[in-house]
Amino acid sequence: MALPVNRYACLSDLKGYFRKLDLLSGLTELEKIELRKNIGVIDYTGEAGDITPAEITYAALWDLLSRNLIVVGGRYIITDYQTIYSSNVYLGGNKISWGHDASINPSTTYRLLVTGIANNKLDTKVYVLGKDWEVNYDVTQETLEDGTTTKGKITWLKDSKGNSAYYDFKNIKFRRTSEELNNTTINITVPYLDLYTFSSIKSGNVVQDNSENELCEYNTFKEGCWNNVFIGNSFNNIFEAECKQNTFIRGCYNSHFLWNSYNNLFHENVAYTSGSIYNYIAPIGNTSFSTTITKSIHKVNEATILSYLDPITYSYQVIILKQE
Repeated sequence: MALPVNRYACLSDLKGYFRKLDLLSGLTELEKIELRKNIGVIDYTGEAGDITPAEITYAALWDLLSRNLIVVGGRYIITDYQTIYSSNVYLGGNKISWGHDASINPSTTYRLLVTGIANNKLDTKVYVLGKDWEVNYDVTQETLEDGTTTKGKITWLKDSKGNSAYYDFKNIKFRRTSEELNNTTINITVPYLDLYTFSSIKSGNVVQDNSENELCEYNTFKEGCWNNVFIGNSFNNIFEAECKQNTFIRGCYNSHFLWNSYNNLFHENVAYTSGSIYNYIAPIGNTSFSTTITKSIHKVNEATILSYLDPITYSYQVIILKQE
């Protein structure tokens, strides 16, 4: 009868297999780091083999990346990640960067869980600890127009309410001046407001992120959408690429804005609207966009028009929005 085999006794004799205790015992901490780097050994906890994430600052992680010292399969928690970005405010011909100075634009510091897939590369899929979000992240450090350096950037985020965009819409803000908001239903007593993509404005001109509101969900911003703000509830909307610089004062729902929709200001609700529109200011009290029927925006004979089927008379209606 064959004798029982002690799998641990012979494990280190097999090519390519090591026991952690046999491999690392008697080595200094520096020797352990070098050994892991050279043969790809990862720290484990317990017999289950769970990988232990290493807590590290962004600067230290970027240093490891630049020196090809990332452990393949290793997990790291960036303890001080911030969304640092170029704002839509200029000074001296350059965009001012925000996100790093709490006195200008407070930014949440995230703890990002990242995974090494090569000695100088991370998996783009990451996790924000404590959040039920889907997130893609580019770790590359960039120097912005005003000389500020970033800590990488979130390149796509989908939150637990189904809102998604190719930037960190939880933190990035866009400025609207009092002049731009003049003669709107938003009364401000300050020169400007820095607004989130989804904003609510409290008394005293206090701006809060509204993306966790139960009536702010399932909004999709395609790649290239930027500098759009919604004040009020917004849901079930799709914005195609290059939709930029739009301001929705009372929210938007069940609408699909196509490519090249930019620089529009809507005072009233926008609902059940499809098409492309640009450089248009919908006056206060104009409810053409707010009725709960399907509407389409067209370009006809050099004019931008809104067409719909009247729900009362069943007649086809055409409203000229502006003449080119």
